Amino acid sequence: MKIKALSVACSMALAASAVSTTVAAEEGFEFHGYFRSGALFTGSTGGNQALYPASKESLGRLGIESDDFYELAFNKTWALDNGQKIAIKTRLGQHNTGEDAFEAQQNYSINGSATGLLEGFVEFEGLTNTGKMWGGQRYYGRDNYIFMTDFFYTDWSGTGLGVQQMELGGGKWDFAYLASNRPDDNGYGSDESAPLHLGHARADYGNWRVELVGKYMADNVSRSDDGNGNITVSEFATNGIEAHVQYTPKDFFWLDNGFSKISVQAGSGLGASSMLGKSFTNYNGYAPGSAGKGPVGMAHVDKGDKSYRALAYGGWFGSSVMIFPSVQMQYDDLDNGNKSLWWSAMARPVFLINSIDNFTIATEFGYTETDVEGSGGNTLFESSQYKATIAPTWVIGTGTGPAPEIRLLASYIDGKTNGQDNTNANGEQKGEFVYGVQADMWW
Repeated sequence: MKIKALSVACSMALAASAVSTTVAAEEGFEFHGYFRSGALFTGSTGGNQALYPASKESLGRLGIESDDFYELAFNKTWALDNGQKIAIKTRLGQHNTGEDAFEAQQNYSINGSATGLLEGFVEFEGLTNTGKMWGGQRYYGRDNYIFMTDFFYTDWSGTGLGVQQMELGGGKWDFAYLASNRPDDNGYGSDESAPLHLGHARADYGNWRVELVGKYMADNVSRSDDGNGNITVSEFATNGIEAHVQYTPKDFFWLDNGFSKISVQAGSGLGASSMLGKSFTNYNGYAPGSAGKGPVGMAHVDKGDKSYRALAYGGWFGSSVMIFPSVQMQYDDLDNGNKSLWWSAMARPVFLINSIDNFTIATEFGYTETDVEGSGGNTLFESSQYKATIAPTWVIGTGTGPAPEIRLLASYIDGKTNGQDNTNANGEQKGEFVYGVQADMWW
C-alpha cells in the first residue's frame, strides 16, 4: 500500500509540474445526439409489428427501419494559454445486444431502454506539430458512410490510441492501433474470445483517400459439441490485410449541384468476407457481407479468403426534386472453393412541394441480389428482393445543418429465394405491405 500511495503521489506531482505553467484560457461544452423512433406494422397480419422486414443496408432504410435507436454525445473542451487543446468526448447510446435489448427496440410503449457507453476518449492538440492525438474507446472509420442505407462500409471501432490529420508530404495522415472484443459464452482470455488487433493508416490527398489496415488475432477457433460429448475444433485465419481507395468527384459525378463518392475495397484473411471493413461490433456482425454471422461468428474466415467491394453513391439537388442514389457490390472468393456475389442498387427521390411549406414527399426504391456458387460450379443459394416506399414528410431546417423529420411510411417488399417467391408473415407466397410512422433527428 505504501508503494502504491508513493506511486500515485509521484504521478500527481509530475502532472502538476507539467501543467503548472499553463492555464485554461477558454472552456467549452458540446451536446450532440441522434435518435430515430417509429412504429412499423405488416399488412398481412392486420397490424402486428414488422420486425426487420428487409435489409436496409442494400434496399435503403426508408420505410423498413423497424428498430429505435439513440445516441447522446457530451464533449468537454479546454483551450490552454500555451496553444494546446484538450477535448474529452463521451457518447451514450441504446444498448442493442442481447434478448432484452431486442425486445426493448420493438416495444412501442413508453419504457426506458438500457443505455451503454459507446465512446469515451480524449484528444490532445499541441503534442504533435500538426493533427490531434487521441486515446480511449471510440468509433473509428465510420465517416465512410452511406446515410440512405445506414451502411458503414468501414467501421474499425475499438479501444486504442492514434493521431489524426497530421500534415505530411502535402497530405493529411491518420495512424492508429485499436483492439476490439467479440461477445461469447466462454469468458475473456479463452482462445475462443481472443481480441482483434488492428493497425490503420490513412492518407488524404485532395479528392483521394487511401487506407491500409493490418489485422491479427492470437487465436481464432470455434468449438462445437454434437451432443454426445464429441468436440470439434475449427481453426480460422489469425491475420489479414485490407485496403480502401476512395475518390470524391466534383459535385454529383462531375455534374452540378450535389455530392458523390466512389470507393473500392479489397482484403484477404481477416480482411475478407465478413471481416472486410470491419472490427468486432454488434452492428458489423449483421452488416452487408457478414452473411448474418453475428458478432461471434463474423471472424470465422479462412486465411485464403479474398474479397472485393465497389460502391458509388451521392446526392443531386434540383429546384423541385432531390435524388440520392447508391450502388454497391461485393465478390468473395473463398478458400473452400465457394464464390459469392451480392449487389444492390437504390435511389431516394425526394419531391419538394413548393406550395406547402416544410412538406416533402420522399420515395425510395431498391433492388438486391445474392448468388453463392459451390466449388464445382453448382448453385448453392440465390435470392433477390426489391422494395418501394413512399413517405410524406414534415421537416423544419435549423439553417445550421440539423433538420428534424416526421414521416408517414408505406412500403411494398417482394422477392425470390432459390427460385421460389418469398413468403409473407402468413406463409403466403406474395409480397408484403409495411406501413407506419417515424421521427428522425440528429444535432
